[in-house]
Amino acid sequence: MKLIALMGWQRLANYFRAAAPLPGSLVTLTQASIGGMSYRNALEAAVSAQGLALQTGFLFKVGHPPLLIPWSAIGPFRATSFLWTTIYSTTVQTPAGSVALRFVSPYLMEAARRWTDVEVME
Repeated sequence: MKLIALMGWQRLANYFRAAAPLPGSLVTLTQASIGGMSYRNALEAAVSAQGLALQTGFLFKVGHPPLLIPWSAIGPFRATSFLWTTIYSTTVQTPAGSVALRFVSPYLMEAARRWTDVEVME
């Protein structure tokens, strides 16, 4: 699990490690990836005025501390539709570079619209 975390999670944790409990109501993300590493049904997310909160399920706890990414570090979201699914993607900026974030969750994106923009890609 630690090796999986090195693909992106640890890069984010260096700057955005959060104390538990995370703010907001957590939603399980059925499809998500961070830094190109897939986390199918393994991530929980929440939004609040402080930012986007992420944590992993029990099996991924090693090497995956909870994150609270401020909105100022998150680029605009892009929404891309394929068949009946909309994939939301963005980049998270850190002093060491950017990390790609993708997920499928209209509920989470709707909650985040208060603090961020969504560009619809055709």
